[in-house]
Amino acid sequence: MSAPSDPVIRPPDRPLRADAARNHAAILAAARAALEADGPDVALEEVARRAGVAPSTLYRRFAGRDELVAAVLEDYVAESVEPLLARAAAVDDPWTALTGVLEGLVDGVTRHRGLLTAAKAVGAFTPELAARTLAPLGELLRRGQAAGVVRADLEPTDLLVVVHMTVVTAEHDSRRWPRYLNLLLDGMAARRG
Repeated sequence: MSAPSDPVIRPPDRPLRADAARNHAAILAAARAALEADGPDVALEEVARRAGVAPSTLYRRFAGRDELVAAVLEDYVAESVEPLLARAAAVDDPWTALTGVLEGLVDGVTRHRGLLTAAKAVGAFTPELAARTLAPLGELLRRGQAAGVVRADLEPTDLLVVVHMTVVTAEHDSRRWPRYLNLLLDGMAARRG
């Protein structure tokens, strides 16, 4: 019988040094800009160049494209989507809160299409990341349903479909998405009388 192996002891996560933190932030910002400007196939060396770091620095922080894109998506959700959801939760009127968050999500998707296309291609949309959006959306939806301003048969995932439908229908003219979203919102409103 062999002796049990010693457990692997990992050092606790430490905050990054100031220069490493700056490099990390610069790489994420450069990657987001490069994905938006050049599409999901942008070379990682180009991302490093835009960030003002050596490619070796990028590869020390991120094992490859998939990991970098996942980090950029995580950063985007934390910086843009979660604050949008938090602001909507603070709005007293349930209909205004729900429509405002949907408008913000559609606007974000249309402006960050390159990042989101790359994130989809590398499988960066994890169940955990989706839950961080769906849970607050579900709460906004329940508030609207309880107030009688939103159809009772809607589910939180329906709201993401509304965002997707709006973006897809406005692909050829991104200035028209508010019209398409308003048409979809009319279908989401609770019927009076």
